[in-house]
Amino acid sequence: MKAPYVAFVCLCLCAVAFPVIPALGAAGGPTSGNQGAPPAGKPQTLAGLEMSVTAVERASSVSLQDCPPGANTQKGMTKPGEEFAVVTMKFKVLPAFKAGPTKRPSVKDAAGGDFYTAVSFVDVGKPPEFSCSFPFRTPTGTKLKSIQIDSLTFDLTPFEAKKPSFFGF
Repeated sequence: MKAPYVAFVCLCLCAVAFPVIPALGAAGGPTSGNQGAPPAGKPQTLAGLEMSVTAVERASSVSLQDCPPGANTQKGMTKPGEEFAVVTMKFKVLPAFKAGPTKRPSVKDAAGGDFYTAVSFVDVGKPPEFSCSFPFRTPTGTKLKSIQIDSLTFDLTPFEAKKPSFFGF
């Protein structure tokens, strides 16, 4: 096989396998649907606590552990027609951290509906870094728009976008 042919085939396969690359900086891209929120995954800080969204997943049963995870071992189960939208976030305690009450997160869906979690913030600041999963009971198929913690809003629409398979189908 000649090198130019191999390069052409590789280029074509990459274009099929990774079709999301052109959308990353395009106008009307993933963050345009939620004005005011920073790009997905970008950390924000509240009272010296840095936080960022790392994933949005769906589940029929979840752990209702406090944040950061502790001894609470409660579980949640869905009913027919429901699912848990689980938003996972990463936290880092900065030197400027000020201990105090932190409101529970809430999410907003694409239609403007609000959903709340049973997970509470407890003993924030003890571990220097931690990750928490916040489950929200929603009707099956609900597309989330944003998550809000106190005065901070994080865009969830890029996490809700359909992820292409390896071949882009």
